[in-house]
Amino acid sequence: MTPQQFIGLAVRLFAVWLVVSAVQAFSVGSAMSAQSGPEFSSLPYVVAGLYLLAALPLWFFPMSVAHKLLPRTSSQDTMRLPARDAITIGCAILGLWVIVMQALPSLSWYAVLAAFWLASGEPISSMEQSRHVELITGLVSLVVGLLLVTKAARIGAFILSRQQPPEQ
Repeated sequence: MTPQQFIGLAVRLFAVWLVVSAVQAFSVGSAMSAQSGPEFSSLPYVVAGLYLLAALPLWFFPMSVAHKLLPRTSSQDTMRLPARDAITIGCAILGLWVIVMQALPSLSWYAVLAAFWLASGEPISSMEQSRHVELITGLVSLVVGLLLVTKAARIGAFILSRQQPPEQ
């Protein structure tokens, strides 16, 4: 793989992260709209839409971004890490990042809040619905992160098959 292909891979993985973040923003918007408050905010939906709009060109045109970031080199300017290994490593790193930066903070926050709620003598079911979104967001992030880590080779093979032209 050339350095540009590695950057293209990173761009595709960033697009996946944007989609995960869009799902989270949409979940927050859904929870906020379900609340019984006079103020409706469309901001989470706008953020989710912007994330998805940014993810689409990054997913479909990763090499255009890579060539903007790195100057073009000759095809002899390759790196010795096999493409499949690089993609697998990238997926695993993205999965770990999602777990550490998205899932664990959400789940920790919910656990602390639930412990505080129970310590005050209230049942968890009496918390506002919007408080439970953090649990759902954390669990979804955990599942996505675990899938990226445990199925990194399969996801990498899928990404690689989409980037390389079919053999003749």
